[in-house]
Amino acid sequence: MARVFSKRCQQALKEGKIKVSVPRSVRMRIWKLFEDYDERWGEIAETGWSYWTSRLERLTERIKSEHGLEQLFAYSEKEEGSVVSTDLKGFVLRGNYPPYLLDAIELLYENLSEDKKLYFQKEFNQIMEESNLAWRMAEGKIFPVDSQYIEEEILRKSYQLLHEMKFLGALQEFEKARIDLANEDYEGVIQNANLAVESTIKYILGIKKAKPGELYKKIIESGLIPEYFEGFLRAFEENILRSVAIIRNEQPGAGHGRGDMLQTAPYSLAELAVNLAGVLINYLIKRYLEKQTPQNNDNNNTDEANLPF
Repeated sequence: MARVFSKRCQQALKEGKIKVSVPRSVRMRIWKLFEDYDERWGEIAETGWSYWTSRLERLTERIKSEHGLEQLFAYSEKEEGSVVSTDLKGFVLRGNYPPYLLDAIELLYENLSEDKKLYFQKEFNQIMEESNLAWRMAEGKIFPVDSQYIEEEILRKSYQLLHEMKFLGALQEFEKARIDLANEDYEGVIQNANLAVESTIKYILGIKKAKPGELYKKIIESGLIPEYFEGFLRAFEENILRSVAIIRNEQPGAGHGRGDMLQTAPYSLAELAVNLAGVLINYLIKRYLEKQTPQNNDNNNTDEANLPF
């Protein structure tokens, strides 16, 4: 069984956070793409009977198997609103549950030879881009490029990691930042987003007090973050790790007094601060967990099922 789109995004689809709608003209292009990558070949059954099959015939059976269906369904061409059994072409062109169409695309990709997967993915993404639809495929998986969905995923994963790892101080500050954003207190958003990052670093380092500048140097010196390539650590510390702190320091009213300036922080900057904080928190906690794993393995106490990701 495969973790196809509708299974991976089941909760988001149920809650209406993701909505899939594919116009008829785009479905026609997708069906043409399917036909372009179809192949026929001969096989011999255990009984010795020889027969012909094809990639699209196999795909039809795979869709049924993944979703426990006896047959494929689509809206009727003759009676508006009526759902009828259909073949694969009807399923692609008129299928009554659009997320299953994205499943079919992923399953077809999975069954392609390695040399054809890249071309298939490129053509699919081109169709989506030209049709102004917010779906893209990467490594055979389709995902939304809608900013609201991406933002919710960042915040959800950050909250989950902070909660499960009991980074309570950082969790409270991250929650405050999100509440401030909803309440339009944008200076508060920036302040608390920065505090959440700092508290996460303090927890990882096992210290209670430190000047902000020292915190970033200490986390770099701790060896938690690898030197992925030459010069990475310096660039990471100066331009990425400190990004929320820079916003906090430079925005009047967020870190220092406003003076005689009346300008308040804009929503877009506050939103950027909380999302950057979420990304940094995700990364730092996951690196922290990765560093703990070898110790757990030495003691034979590792339980992968309990890892929060």
